[in-house]
Amino acid sequence: MNMRIGRPGDRTASPGEFGASRRKVLKGMLGTTLLVVAGAAAAAEDNSMPSFESGRYQFTTVRPQIEIPSIRLFGLNGKTTDLSSFRGRPMLLNFWATWCAACRIELPILDRLLGENRYPDLQIIAVSEDRGDRETVAQFVRANKIGNLPIYRDPNGYVAFSDRDNQKKAPFGLYGMPITYLITASGRVVGYMPGAADWTSDSASKLIEYLRHA
Repeated sequence: MNMRIGRPGDRTASPGEFGASRRKVLKGMLGTTLLVVAGAAAAAEDNSMPSFESGRYQFTTVRPQIEIPSIRLFGLNGKTTDLSSFRGRPMLLNFWATWCAACRIELPILDRLLGENRYPDLQIIAVSEDRGDRETVAQFVRANKIGNLPIYRDPNGYVAFSDRDNQKKAPFGLYGMPITYLITASGRVVGYMPGAADWTSDSASKLIEYLRHA
């Protein structure tokens, strides 16, 4: 069964406009939310979970907590990895793109967080939503000195979606760019944070600690 993670919303991109049209919308907006239809998994507040706000965005829990699917991620070395293989440790799953201004702010934060090893059991995975060749992504990574984050690609749009109909039945909705999903060690998606968030803040730390023990 295919699953989609997120909440219903207003359409901002029609089918087939994932590339140039979506890039045009997002380039001029710092972490602008893309409200799209995301299927039956509705977002809801969870009073037991620490709140986390950054800028004009806030962390949103997802109900029901669906497990991450078996789906391929493409590495910069050309090899593929199954997303479900990361089960066993809590994870921040970040979606970004080279043309996203806000991603230039958040990726280095996530890279530092991983490099500092504050949370030895925490995995941070960054997935590029660029549709170009992998060298474009690799050049961006080198230029921004991203040295700790494992970088993967979703070149065909099978992992994350922004089109209303989600024709490829990708599991993760793009409600902002960047956007980070929090996933428990058992592989359950607990929620998402859109926009460039400060993951080194006290409130982020409390949320990560919650995730580590969920």
